[in-house]
Amino acid sequence: MFALRALRFGGFDDAGRALELGPVVAGSLTAVLAACRWGAVMIGLAWAASQAASGDLPVVGTLSVAIFLASWRTLRPIRMGDASQSQIAFAISDVAILSAAIGWSDGLAGAFVGTVLVAIAVVSFGWGFRYGLSAALTGLVVASAVATVVDGSFVAPGPLAVAAIAAAAVFPGVAQYRLLHVEDRSLQLRDDLSQLTETNQLLTVLNDLARTLPSSLDLEEIIQSTREKLTKTFNADRILLLTYEDGIWSPQLQDGFKLPPALDDAELPEPLQQASMASGVIHVEDLLPVCGRTGSGLYGRLTIDGVDAGLVAVETYLPRQYTDGDVELLSGMTGVLALTVANARQFAQLGSLAAAEERTRIARDLHDRLGQWLTYIALELERINSSQDEPSTELKQLHEDTQGAIAELRDTLIELRATVTPERPLTLLLEEVVDRFRRRSDIEVTLAVPEDRVSHLSAVVENELLRIAQEALTNVEKHSMASHAHVGWSIDDGRGILVVQDDGRGFDPGKGIRGTAYGLVGMRERAVTAGAILEVTSEPDQGTVITVLTSQPPREVSL
Repeated sequence: MFALRALRFGGFDDAGRALELGPVVAGSLTAVLAACRWGAVMIGLAWAASQAASGDLPVVGTLSVAIFLASWRTLRPIRMGDASQSQIAFAISDVAILSAAIGWSDGLAGAFVGTVLVAIAVVSFGWGFRYGLSAALTGLVVASAVATVVDGSFVAPGPLAVAAIAAAAVFPGVAQYRLLHVEDRSLQLRDDLSQLTETNQLLTVLNDLARTLPSSLDLEEIIQSTREKLTKTFNADRILLLTYEDGIWSPQLQDGFKLPPALDDAELPEPLQQASMASGVIHVEDLLPVCGRTGSGLYGRLTIDGVDAGLVAVETYLPRQYTDGDVELLSGMTGVLALTVANARQFAQLGSLAAAEERTRIARDLHDRLGQWLTYIALELERINSSQDEPSTELKQLHEDTQGAIAELRDTLIELRATVTPERPLTLLLEEVVDRFRRRSDIEVTLAVPEDRVSHLSAVVENELLRIAQEALTNVEKHSMASHAHVGWSIDDGRGILVVQDDGRGFDPGKGIRGTAYGLVGMRERAVTAGAILEVTSEPDQGTVITVLTSQPPREVSL
């Protein structure tokens, strides 16, 4: 709040807080107190000059004590307001020593009484008038007792001396009390201003977030927007966004992290585990002893109506960089992020379900209409050919073409109706897709799938990967002019990797993903729906490789 060398004034209030003043005010007050001490000494010295010349030993002794204490407190001032009892004891000891000295000489009516008044004022202003009254009582008792011993009879302090000592005990304490309350008001105003500033910042960011993030239901756009918002708002060097479904945490965005594509609660890193069980944002000021990374981080739990939807984390390379205001800011953002990401994922899943229903309807219509008509035409051609002794070559070829169209339609209907289920995972369906490809194409194709058919991803993800594989093989068959193709599917630590490769004529990927290239555009959209990414690697006459990763790879950030 103020400089480290601030002079503190106590008189503790009800909250136990001491008044703090800046170094300029503290230095000025120290100089004023020193001037008051020496001024009181000089007044006594002027009066006692004649007494000292005549060899009055008590006066000389009192003068010596006053000069010594003034010199000592100039070099080592009392730390007024210090909570330690030693400083209070030192201050009251000064009062007692000076009172004893003036009691030995002329008592409280003498010229050196000013030194006692200054010492009492220091106690009162430093610790409040209650301590000031104690110091005043100490001075009266000690001075009267010493004067009584010296004179041999009881010496009562005069009313003027008592009034002066009482004033020295009360008025500085009242001034200190008023200063404490002024400081309280100042602190309260600063706190209110700080809270208003933080609230305004929070509302500005949340309003901006609420206006931009929910404007799209495309998960890829939302992830990119989230990355930009978190990086800008928190000056983040590492960002992580996890979604939660069926007991599994899945990274949708991870910059600077290296998490697998699927984690359970026990596999979450330590700060994220704490956040997954906390009701508020977890603030880690130094990550090094917690998880071995340098920096500091904030970790928030995304919930919707008390149900987990995900986790968000922001980290910076430097420790102790985030404040309580940043904690409040991220806490306010978690609700918007949870709703936005959940809505986008549900919209994508609804789109996938709608597409599946549409595929089933199209397959049924094709079977009921086109399939029946083609079958009827094939039967009529067969009847005509069989009724002729020598059927024409054109009729024979037309019959064969019709039979081929029926076979291709049958394969198309099978692929349209193919759906991943727990009993029929992607591994099994890929084998069927490749078998049909072999039957209808002259392109040699190989398949590599896991021998373990127990491991699989969610049905939603594997269904999208199945459609990508079907579309990729269709492109190989119709456009690649390849002689060999390869389909690979593997699951490593919960991360699915689908590869479709051919040795055909290839293409320029920059031109291949133009708006009219519906095959590649559709595959990329399916990858986003599955929470995956799609990479296309191709060169003219060098073939094409399509790779689908079921989690977004981390973007490496050097430390």
